[in-house]
Amino acid sequence: MTALRLLVTGIGGAVGGGLADALAAAPPWAEVVGVFSGERSRDAFTARSPEAVRARVRPVVRDLADGPATLALAAELGPAARTVVVHAAANVSWTASLEAARHGNVEVTRNVAELARALGPGTRFVYVSSAYTATDGWEYRNTYEATKAEAERLLRSAYADLDPVVFSCSLVVGHSRTGAIGRFHGIYPLLGLIDRHEPPLLPGGRDRRIDIVPVDWVAAELAALLRRVADGGPVADVVAASGPSAPLLGELVTGAVAALNRARAQAQRAPVRDLDLVPFRRWEFLRRSLDAWQVRGIPMPDRALLDRLIGVYRPYFEDDRVLPPAGTVEPCPPWPEYLDAAVGYWFAQQPRRSRALQRAGGAG
Repeated sequence: MTALRLLVTGIGGAVGGGLADALAAAPPWAEVVGVFSGERSRDAFTARSPEAVRARVRPVVRDLADGPATLALAAELGPAARTVVVHAAANVSWTASLEAARHGNVEVTRNVAELARALGPGTRFVYVSSAYTATDGWEYRNTYEATKAEAERLLRSAYADLDPVVFSCSLVVGHSRTGAIGRFHGIYPLLGLIDRHEPPLLPGGRDRRIDIVPVDWVAAELAALLRRVADGGPVADVVAASGPSAPLLGELVTGAVAALNRARAQAQRAPVRDLDLVPFRRWEFLRRSLDAWQVRGIPMPDRALLDRLIGVYRPYFEDDRVLPPAGTVEPCPPWPEYLDAAVGYWFAQQPRRSRALQRAGGAG
């Protein structure tokens, strides 16, 4: 019988992958089981993980949306004296339909909670959520926030026997030293817009804070929480957010452009121009004017692409509500210490434009 088992869903994602690195030494866990959504995700995780991680994580492929198949894992894994389940898998899309978001974030959570029950008495459940949502007194900005909160309410009401603990983190970026991260979500699509399309301006409130956190700090805080859960007894929820030290949107954009230009310089590519932030009302007037007057001198991305991306970010550029930090062992590192690494790693992973365009003098 395994003494103390840790089962992690979503281990191929950003937070799950960071946690796997943090758990490479493994104590106090006798066994670490990583649940992957498919063979491709498992193989990609295995390919990028160091030997210490591959040696510690027992990979299992399972469609967590399939309730019976998920429940069958209990018998396949065999007995353990105690198990801690970390549910980090989620539909993280900010634009998913309510049906899709509820399926990925509520029904899957229910399936994993049923699995936790089947793993035996004393099993504990740790739910990875977002610092950008709450179960009460919150106006949800998208279906992701709404369904993550719904799943937490489900756990509290229907699975109190699992003594659920919630670990909420804000927007995760790359490792504070290397910039590495398993998935490019959060601020990364905006970074791609700046790098590939070089708009001269974007809408947003310069004084709104964008709470970002490096993945290695998040993983270390989650690992510390799991050690407390493994020790038994009550454990308080944790909010891994940067709080008052989070950058203002104006600071983040300026810092990201500077970091991007340092990365581009190393790649012998021309720098992107400075980028101005304007209020949304002025932005909408300018967009209408450019269309009406058919202005061609101001380079702008495809209208549909730009409007879709700005629509995704607008709720956060106008409303910066986020839960305050709580229960962390260490404060989040200052963002200027890790932004360069995060941007540099992302830049190095992006496919470059054609050589022909570069030979013609294009910016890349």
